[in-house]
Amino acid sequence: MKLSRIKTRSEQLVEFCEEALRSFGAVSERSWYDRLEVLAEGETAHLLQNDADFFSGELRFHEAGLSQASNTGIEVFPGCPLIFRLVETLWRRQIPYSRVCLSTGDTPKAPANDVAERLWYAQFRSSARWRATPFVPDWAPSILAAVRCEVQAIDQTWSYHRLGFSLPIGDQDSSLEFMLDQMVQLEQAALDWPEPDLGVLNQWIGGAIESELAPELSKIKERQQLYLRRELTRIDDYFENYSRELRSRMDHQKKEDAKQRFADRLEATRAEHCRRRADQIERHTILVIPHVDALLTVAEPAFRTTVSWRADRDEFSATALFVPRTRRWQVLSNADQK
Repeated sequence: MKLSRIKTRSEQLVEFCEEALRSFGAVSERSWYDRLEVLAEGETAHLLQNDADFFSGELRFHEAGLSQASNTGIEVFPGCPLIFRLVETLWRRQIPYSRVCLSTGDTPKAPANDVAERLWYAQFRSSARWRATPFVPDWAPSILAAVRCEVQAIDQTWSYHRLGFSLPIGDQDSSLEFMLDQMVQLEQAALDWPEPDLGVLNQWIGGAIESELAPELSKIKERQQLYLRRELTRIDDYFENYSRELRSRMDHQKKEDAKQRFADRLEATRAEHCRRRADQIERHTILVIPHVDALLTVAEPAFRTTVSWRADRDEFSATALFVPRTRRWQVLSNADQK
């Protein structure tokens, strides 16, 4: 889920700074619609003024593109240093990893056998002769990641994503990404929480980010290729003409030492040509850098059972979870062939 970008206005900046500074212990009061009186000390004062342990002054807010700020320490506009410092400090104070339970309201009921069988066949089409032991209430774990993604190209862009994955298989759960308002704190002793493998999680996040940014990156790639082609053509034309002139001069030389000097210049030209091409390729390389700001492990009601089925001519058995919210199966263990 790629979060939509909010159009920043000065009144939104005033509200954000006022709430953020108060959460840090500062005293703030709106003196005008675009001005904020602030009284702060200690770490909060350092955010507003690097060298001061105490700050008393007025912040002035400007619309994007209209700022004539002469003092970026007290004049605030979208993208100014103070906004970045406040956001980074807020993130550092947030809990980077926590655990919650997904509250679905009513107590979920185990599915009827015919419904569970039909859903199994829809998900695993090569199965036959499905059987299951009685359903036992259990918990299905998932993980949500808040990911800030930086795209470094000719134009640097940012995007923010909320990504959900079912554990332990890593299937992306798009519906879970919209259900933050249905999550409640759960006692940690109530269930055996899984420990996510950060290396595997990074791979899941990378794949999800690549999929969500594919349309945007394709446009950036087309533009970068156009610019790169133009720069490489300019460089190639320049060095080809220069090399042609050096070879022409070398052909008119009679002395060996003079020819050797031109040969050395040709070799230096070839090396510089390669260096300039490599430099332009590096300059036009697109870098996608995700930053994981927070992780949230989610437990939701599910039902555990042992499923037996037939595939081809072999019988298999495995422990599986049925998740009522998604109406999907999760096979938890490797299938044992009977």
